[in-house]
Amino acid sequence: MSDMKHSFILFAAVALTLAACSNDDENLNGGPVELRLSSSLEVQTRAGNDIQGAQFDADEDIDVFIHEDVAAGETATSQYDQPLLYTTMDANGNMSTNNRQYFPGSGKGVNIYAYYPSKAVSSIAEGATEDFTIQSDQSTDENYKLSDLMRGAANNPVERTRDAVPLAFSHLLTKVTVNLKQGNGQPDLEGAVVKLKGVLPTTTLTTSTGNISEAKGTATDITVMKASANDDRGSAVIIPQTLSGEFFEVTLKDGGVLRAKINFQETITFMSGKEYKYEITVNLTTLAVFSSAINDWTAETPGSGFAEMQ
Repeated sequence: MSDMKHSFILFAAVALTLAACSNDDENLNGGPVELRLSSSLEVQTRAGNDIQGAQFDADEDIDVFIHEDVAAGETATSQYDQPLLYTTMDANGNMSTNNRQYFPGSGKGVNIYAYYPSKAVSSIAEGATEDFTIQSDQSTDENYKLSDLMRGAANNPVERTRDAVPLAFSHLLTKVTVNLKQGNGQPDLEGAVVKLKGVLPTTTLTTSTGNISEAKGTATDITVMKASANDDRGSAVIIPQTLSGEFFEVTLKDGGVLRAKINFQETITFMSGKEYKYEITVNLTTLAVFSSAINDWTAETPGSGFAEMQ
């Protein structure tokens, strides 16, 4: 290649690069800039079946609320549908929507919040509230996810950027994980059903802040799991609350029912954002309940107790 041709190609490449940078700068300074989102979970959701560990599963719907960052009394120049439906694309946190969004033409940033599961929240206006009720049978992945109320937020306000804006989600409720162990008499655990007894299933969520009220509603038994030959662990999400008395119930395949208290003090207060992990040894006529290591959710040490055949 001659020096003249080489110089021309080099000049053209530099010119294209400068033009691209100029266009990018122009977009960030006033042209349309697409607003793209990604997601991450701060903690694990379900240890027993490894559902949505450090990231959402693919094809999960998330409701996103976007507002232009304006001063008090100032009118926003851009109005966004509320909520906007986004769907997780893969295990890397990428999210998509059929309704592309753009940063405001005014050049201002935005404030972004989100809730999961989808349809749990319809508005995040100041003072708005929504009742949220957990599923009574969480032995399926679907119902477990429908019970795991989460709030996500960007590092608000978000200025114009070409990069995907990360939304960090945190769990608002409480996780109880159960690990069954075969004890004296070697009872058959396949098909055993584990329930949490007398749980109040509902809370009121203040959607603008993510704060939840005390648990309420009619006391309900929550099915955690149905054990199989390959799976003797499971988790359920409950509303934070104080519970006492016989909390665990294990029904064996042959019909035997065993129950256990929460701990020797008989009362425990379950707290938001914490995981309480229990190891339950199933003997032929009793349950022995012990606390064990806690992973990912903020640690809260539960107690131990025993049960007799009912």
